[in-house]
Amino acid sequence: MVRHLVLWKYKEELTEEERLRLVEEVKEKLEALKGKIPGIHSLEVITKTLPTGTDNCDFMLDSIFENAEALAVYQNHEEHLKAASLVRSIISNRICVDYDI
Repeated sequence: MVRHLVLWKYKEELTEEERLRLVEEVKEKLEALKGKIPGIHSLEVITKTLPTGTDNCDFMLDSIFENAEALAVYQNHEEHLKAASLVRSIISNRICVDYDI
């Protein structure tokens, strides 16, 4: 199994209203991929973080894949690429890590 974590920071110019609306759209599109792409064990977009003031990101993807090959299929799948395009339109920074579990 492979865990795929992606953390994102919003573009500064987005209003709070735009952020809330767009992140819900991102969440819906990414979480819908679980039933469309084989090899996804779990996939969740976290949009609400604790107000600790120490966060370096605004929202994140926490996902688990059967193996590295399944992750590669996901990353190149047409439906994922559509969702990723939306994500890229609202973020200024992305951090990703993949590891075996």
